[in-house]
Amino acid sequence: MKYTSSLLALLAACGTSQADTAIQPEHDEQEIHELEVTSVTARRRLEKEQDVPAAVSVVKGEQLEASRIYQLQDLPQLMPSLTAQFLQPRQSSIAIRGIGNNPANEGLEGSAGIYLDNVFLGRPGLAVFDLLDIEQVDLLRGPQGTLFGKNTTAGVLNITTRKPVFRPEYSVEASYGSRDYEQYKVMLNQPVNEMAAFRISAYKTHDDGWVKNTYDGKNLNEINRTGVRGQLLLKPSASFNLRLIAEHNEEDSSVGALVPYSYGPWTPNSFIFAGIHPITGQPVFAPDNSRNLPAGTPGSNATDGLSHANNLGASNRNYDPKDYKVTVDGKQRTRAKQDALSAEANWDLNGYILTSITAWRQWEFQPDNDLDRTDLYAVNGGVDVRHKQYSQEIRFASPLSDVFDYVAGAYYYYQDVSNHEQYVTGPDAFALTTIYPDNSAFSGSGYAKTHSYALFGQVTWHLTEKFDLTAGLRATLEKKEARVVQNQITPLPPLLHPLLDHYDTGVQRQKDESLSSLLTASYWLNDHVLGYATYSASEKSGGFNINGVASPGAVLGAAALNIDPEKARNLELGIKSSWLDQRVIANASLFLTKVSDYQASTGASINGTYTGLLTNAGDLTSKGVEFDLRALVNKHLSLGLNGAYTDATFDRGTAPTPAEEFDGPGGTVNSGYGKGTRSIAGNQVNGASRWTLSSNANLRWNVADNLEHYGTVQYSWRSESYGDVNNSEYSKIAGYGILNFSTGLRVTNGKHRWDLSLWARNLLDKRYFLGVTNAGSNLYVGSAGQPRTIGASLRYDF
Repeated sequence: MKYTSSLLALLAACGTSQADTAIQPEHDEQEIHELEVTSVTARRRLEKEQDVPAAVSVVKGEQLEASRIYQLQDLPQLMPSLTAQFLQPRQSSIAIRGIGNNPANEGLEGSAGIYLDNVFLGRPGLAVFDLLDIEQVDLLRGPQGTLFGKNTTAGVLNITTRKPVFRPEYSVEASYGSRDYEQYKVMLNQPVNEMAAFRISAYKTHDDGWVKNTYDGKNLNEINRTGVRGQLLLKPSASFNLRLIAEHNEEDSSVGALVPYSYGPWTPNSFIFAGIHPITGQPVFAPDNSRNLPAGTPGSNATDGLSHANNLGASNRNYDPKDYKVTVDGKQRTRAKQDALSAEANWDLNGYILTSITAWRQWEFQPDNDLDRTDLYAVNGGVDVRHKQYSQEIRFASPLSDVFDYVAGAYYYYQDVSNHEQYVTGPDAFALTTIYPDNSAFSGSGYAKTHSYALFGQVTWHLTEKFDLTAGLRATLEKKEARVVQNQITPLPPLLHPLLDHYDTGVQRQKDESLSSLLTASYWLNDHVLGYATYSASEKSGGFNINGVASPGAVLGAAALNIDPEKARNLELGIKSSWLDQRVIANASLFLTKVSDYQASTGASINGTYTGLLTNAGDLTSKGVEFDLRALVNKHLSLGLNGAYTDATFDRGTAPTPAEEFDGPGGTVNSGYGKGTRSIAGNQVNGASRWTLSSNANLRWNVADNLEHYGTVQYSWRSESYGDVNNSEYSKIAGYGILNFSTGLRVTNGKHRWDLSLWARNLLDKRYFLGVTNAGSNLYVGSAGQPRTIGASLRYDF
C-alpha cells in the first residue's frame, strides 16, 4: 500500500484533484456542498448511479478534458477495471476484469461490447477516433447480456456524446504541445426554434509521433485524424423527441509501428522459421531436412532472431525497448475512414416510454506495413478491411411504480465484413525467412455476414420499500455465413504445401441460439447504503477465422475455421454508500466470473508445420475486488481513489510452449503436453494486470470576480501482465504509472468565457507498452505508449 499512501500525500501537498465533481465555473462556489449526482442508463432508463445495484464506473466529459485524455486506449487511466490493448486500429481490443483481449479477426467480435449513443459497435476499431464532445463514459462490469445483449460476456463500455440543447452554445479550442502536437476543436449548438436544435462538433489532431526510425531519421506513430459529428434534435411536443446523428471520422497516420521488445532463442536445427503469420502474429515453423547448421551459423540454435537478421545484412536492432526505436525500410501507413447515421426516437405514452434506435455504420481500414521489421527488403503488405453494419432496436419501458417496473424490447443486428490480404516479398525474403520466395506476391480474402435477432426483458419487483428483486432474460438467434479464398504462391515452396496452396472453403454457415439471464437482489440497509447480490450469464457468439493467408483450413479442412460461442457466468456481491450528506461516496464489489470456450489465439502443429491458430483456447476464471472512493473535502477540493484486484487465470487449455522452453514442433492440433505445446492451466490471462489503481483530485476557487483558477492531478498505476497466453517471460509487460496534470484560469464576462490551461500527459515520462505480441521467430514487439507531452490550450466559449 506504499503506492496509495505516497500518492495521497502527493495529492494533498499539491492541493489539486479530479473526481466525479465536474468543473462547472458557471455555478457559484457556495452552491457546491455535495458530490455531483451522476445519472446512468445501465438498466436502459435514466437513474442515479448510486441507486443502481450494479458495478458501474462513470467518467464525465469534463474529466476527460481536464486529464487531456481523448483516445480509447487511454481510458484505463481513469477506469482501473478496463484494459485497452492497442497495436493499430484493426488490432485493438478492450478487456474488462481481464476478459476480452481477443485477436484481430474479422470473423469475431470482442468480448466487451462498445456502445456509442446506444448503438453497438461491431469492432473495437470503430471507436478508435478522438473522443469528441463527450457527455460521459460508463463502464458496466460483468456480463450484461440481458439489456445490452450483443457480445457482452465481459461487460460494456458505453459512450454518450453531448446532445443538442435549446440555448445557443459556441466554443472554439486550440491546443499545442510536444512533438508539434496540435489539436483544434469547434462546437456550435443553435436552437432553430422552440421545437428544433442542432449541434455540430469537429476536430483535427496531429502528433509527429514518438517512435524513431533510425533508417531515415523520421518519427513513426504519427497521428493525423479529423472528424465531425452533426446532430439534430426535434421536440415537436412534450411526448415525443427525435435525435438524428451523422458522423464522419478519418485517419491517415503511421500508427502501429511496433518496437522490438525482446528476443527469444532462435529455432533449433530440427526445424526452421517459415515466416511471420500475418494475422495472429505467431511464428510459422516447418521441418528442416535440408541443412544441419553448426553452432554460430545464422539460423542455428546458437543464435537468436536478432543475430540471424544482422548476419544477413540487417542493421543492428538491439535497442532498449524504452528507447522507442525501430529500423525499417518499408512503409508504415494506416488509413481508416468511418461514416455513420443513427436516429433515436422516444414517445411518452402516458408514462410508458417507447424507444426506437435505428443505426448504420461503415468502416474502412487500409494499412501498408513493413512486416519483416528490418531494413532488408523482405515482406511488406497488410490486411484491408471493409465493415458495414445496421441495427434496429425497439424498447418499451414502464413508468416507475411502488410494485414493479419493467423494460422489454426486440433487437436486430446485421454485419457484413470482408478483408483482403496482400503481401509482396523482395529480394531478401528467402534469406531472412528461409521459406518465402524472393520477389513474389501472395494474397487471400474472406468475408463474414451476421444476422442477429433478440427478444429481451427485465423486470424489477419492489417487494418492500427497501428490498427489490430484478430478473431479466434475453433470447438470441444468430445466423452467420463466411467464406475464405486463399491464392497460391507461385512458385509454391514444398515446405509450405498445402498451407499456402490455393484454397476455397465455399460458403460456411453457423446457427447459434442462446439465452442470457440476470437475477439481482438489492436491499437498502438505510437511506444511504445499498447492498446487492447478482447472478448473471451471457454469451459471445461464435464465428469463423476468415483470414485468407496461411489458413489452417487449407490443411485441417473448413471445420477448423469454426469458433464456438464463448459463455460467461458471473456472481457478484456489492455495496454502494454515501456519507456526510453526499460529501463522501464509498462503493465496493466482489466478483467471480467463469468463462468457458474463451476465444483466443494459440498455436498448433499442422502436418508438421507449426502455426498460429484462432480457436477456443480453454476456460478461465476471473475473480477479485473493486472499490471506488470519492470525497468532497470542502467547496474547493475533491479527491478520488478507485482500483481493483483481479485474479484472471486459465483453468484449462493449451498454447505454444514459451520461447524459453521451446522444444520444437510435434504432435497434433491441441495435443496438450505434446512436443511444441503445453497446458496453460494456472497461467495469468494475457493482458490482465492483477493490481490497478487510479487516484484523482480537483481544486477550484474564485481568485476574483469572474476569475477562477483550477487544477487537476490524476495518477494511475497497474501491475505487470503478459502479452502471450503461454506467459512467456519474453512477453512480460512491466507495471507502470502515469501522472497527468493540468492547471488553468477561466475568465467569464456574461456569456463569454476564456479558458487558458497548461497541462502535461505522462508528466514523469514513463516508458510503457499498451500491448506485446509475438511477431515471429520468438521476436516480441510492443506498442509503445505516448511519452511525456507538455502543452497549452486556449478555449473560448460564447
